[in-house]
Amino acid sequence: MIQSHKLEDLASFVRDLESECTCLVFHNNALIAGSKKGKIVAWDINDGRELWNLKVDGPISDIEISDRIYLTASAELHAIEITSGKLEWTKDIGGSSDFVKVDKDTIWVTSSLYEIEVQDYTETTLFQFEKNSKLIKSINFEEKPWFMVMQEDNVVLGVGRPRCGYLIVNKKCEISHKAIEGNSPITLGVETDSGFLLGHSDGKITEVKDKTEKIMQFEESPITSILANEEFWCLGNDKGSILSSKNWEKNFEGRIDCLIDERNMIWSAISTNKNNIYLLNKDDGEIKFITNHDSRIRLMKNRDGKIAISDSGGKVIFLEEEIVSRRLNDGKKVSNDSEKRDLLKKRLRALRK
Repeated sequence: MIQSHKLEDLASFVRDLESECTCLVFHNNALIAGSKKGKIVAWDINDGRELWNLKVDGPISDIEISDRIYLTASAELHAIEITSGKLEWTKDIGGSSDFVKVDKDTIWVTSSLYEIEVQDYTETTLFQFEKNSKLIKSINFEEKPWFMVMQEDNVVLGVGRPRCGYLIVNKKCEISHKAIEGNSPITLGVETDSGFLLGHSDGKITEVKDKTEKIMQFEESPITSILANEEFWCLGNDKGSILSSKNWEKNFEGRIDCLIDERNMIWSAISTNKNNIYLLNKDDGEIKFITNHDSRIRLMKNRDGKIAISDSGGKVIFLEEEIVSRRLNDGKKVSNDSEKRDLLKKRLRALRK
């Protein structure tokens, strides 16, 4: 039996945002987090001390870092100085903010309009700003975007109904639509070195690589998490299934909320009444370790052996892979020693009889 470990027992530090964490970003030696209530905090990953904090109208939707920190929150776009956390300017973008992406010269932002009467999103606006906050142009389209990336000076948007598929927008804000066979709404996407992967609500995956599309069908259930690079991909759905390009599949109870790849281990956060994170062998999917937590895991991000995890209660948990590995293996050794002692006791009791 695999021993379960408490997530916080493996952490280097734990911090509290006071409401659900909606964004997590590593930048240099800082971990930056944004919350549902609009709080942004930066911590030093070397010692966990707070570098700065800021409050805006929440929820915070997306964070992008280049010459400044650019973030979308509620119906606004904010520009923040990286080192001090000082708010430099704010622009009203209306609706409900979605994504923000930055290229060399401009900022691209999406904002969606939700109609209560029809209980759906009915219009999205894509804004193009200069980095001094001046609006260059804006265009409207019907679909809500669920993925946004910059590719060769173009903005790519994975969208829902009515058209589905993805939109390509050039620097002049000229828009073209790329339909995908099956006409299923996009649920999320990830960028790769040569393209991107899109997850669909009917369980399909569309891989766009060097402008060539490849469609793969998983179970007929919405894709909820994807991790991918040029050599490998792994995806999860809302029925608890995980599929790997290394030809293995694992099935759990619950919804696969997050997947990350850290040193030949797939960390998979699954929302059930136990809120477990399973550490799976990347090559064959074997369960190596299990951690549990008291709240649902919302986000997992990793970089160079550093892992950041956030939950629905507002906790941000920072882990270092080397320390985690040592503590997990020490726990396994203690568990094995305990099992050996129990077996020895049973044998001694048998001999006495």
